[in-house]
Formats: sequence, C-alpha cells, structure tokens
Amino acid sequence: MNIELEQEVITAIQSGRKIDAIKRLRELRGIGLKESKDLVDSYCSQNIISSPSVQKINSGSRIIFLIICCIAVYSLYRYFG
Repeated sequence: MNIELEQEVITAIQSGRKIDAIKRLRELRGIGLKESKDLVDSYCSQNIISSPSVQKINSGSRIIFLIICCIAVYSLYRYFG
C-alpha cells in the first residue's frame, strides 16, 4: 500500500516536524488524530524516515566516542611521553 500525502505534510515530515505534519493532515483532510498519526507513521515507515530523536542520539554517540578517543590519546601521551 502506497501512502500519498499532501506535499506540505511531506515537507513537514522531512523537516523533522512530525507533530506539525499530523496537525496539518488533520486540517487538510478533516480526519481524526489517530487516523492522521497512523498515516504519517505509515508514510515514515515506507519511506524510511527516522525520527529526529534517533538522529540526535546517533550524533550524541559520535561526540561521546570522539571525547573518549581524545581522552585515550591524551592518557597514552602522558603515560609514554
């Protein structure tokens, strides 16, 4: 099943504004909250759009990894230097 949404709803989803997309879809189609949310979620699943919180977690993990690497390099420098 291919979910077709209005362009402004798709733009909101792609910008990470999923709640705005749900609200706008409700306004445009005159449908309920659950139906609107289900449509947006289905669209996201079909088009492999992850939520911004997942992207933020991945970015945070990279920063933590970089900090740990810097500490390890500094420790090795102090120990062997």
